[in-house]
Amino acid sequence: MRPPWRYAERMFQPSILTRFSTLNPFKMNRHRLIASMAAVLFLAPGITAQVKTENVILIILDGVRTNEVFQGVDLELLRAHETKKPVEESELYKQFWADTAIERRKSLMPFFWEVWMENHGSIAGDRWNGSEVLLTNNHWFSYPGYSEILTGQANDEEIASNAAVQNPYPSVMEFFASKLELPQSGIASFASWSVMDYIVEKNRGTIFSNAGYEAYETPDPAIQLLSELQFKTLSPWDTVRHDAYTFRFAMDYLKRHRPRVLYMALGETDDWGHEKRYDRVVQAIHANDAYFRELWEFLQSDDQYKDKTTILLTTDHGRGDQVEDWPHHRSSIESSKYCWIAVMGPDHKQRGSLQNIKTIGMNQIAATLSAFLELDYSEWNEEAGEPISIFLK
Repeated sequence: MRPPWRYAERMFQPSILTRFSTLNPFKMNRHRLIASMAAVLFLAPGITAQVKTENVILIILDGVRTNEVFQGVDLELLRAHETKKPVEESELYKQFWADTAIERRKSLMPFFWEVWMENHGSIAGDRWNGSEVLLTNNHWFSYPGYSEILTGQANDEEIASNAAVQNPYPSVMEFFASKLELPQSGIASFASWSVMDYIVEKNRGTIFSNAGYEAYETPDPAIQLLSELQFKTLSPWDTVRHDAYTFRFAMDYLKRHRPRVLYMALGETDDWGHEKRYDRVVQAIHANDAYFRELWEFLQSDDQYKDKTTILLTTDHGRGDQVEDWPHHRSSIESSKYCWIAVMGPDHKQRGSLQNIKTIGMNQIAATLSAFLELDYSEWNEEAGEPISIFLK
């Protein structure tokens, strides 16, 4: 939905008001109808609002549970992981455990909760306090989850595995390239999982994409060395490189090529989960929080991005709630459907953890990203979920 203020100046011209009175609402695009009605009902003539967002960044942390995001480390999982001594003697317990959920989550993600959430944004998905974010696809694993986020809809029959096949549906990244008339360098995707090259776009080459064990070219000798080292410091997984490389390449690209749209997908939080290494999952979440701080400090130091960039942070699926099923996620594990979405930016006025709100679908993210840039995603995909209204107030 286009923000209502973009319609205000035109809607209050007499000729436009006359035309509006004759429109058949059942033949109008629903997003445009809502936006137009809002302009008439709530905006006085001559009053407009200035949208500050000029750039958007989408970050996805693979398979990060709502449990850790909202409640911090899970004592039962810590206890199950630490089998050689009392859990209270473990380093993870000493570093991350606290008596309350609020203290624990701040310990795990201090920058996210103490800076982003207190000063710049809000998060939905606290299912213990009336805030649910749900997948709309029926599979509840990575490719379907990423595709739902990037295209705005679930396609359960055609996207039913994690195989490296080209996404049959165009993504919001391609929409941005078309509507904003950006060159390939103006939209960039960096991912730890190699299959993201296939997920992020239908037409290969529309955007810049670097994923998995893929060389990254740069004139910076230090970053070029990292590109070479990624092939010599292998992770336990054939298709997923360490997140540190993905983040470093993305930051170098951001500083060097100045994209208006950046997409970053970090994967170790999911893969360590499958390996039943809760300690590594916790450490990866904490490391990601340090990446957020570095990213933010750069954005706020740069004229193109400072106070002109909105960030949407989310996950592609949940996973099990219990000791026996937490390493896994699939349609037979109910808690796999629970996700979370955080938004930080100059136009966003909500703060902290949202409670008692309308259920949000992950298929609404593409339209929401578009709305941040005053674009109507329904022009690209009429089947996509609608923008998330609470993030656009």
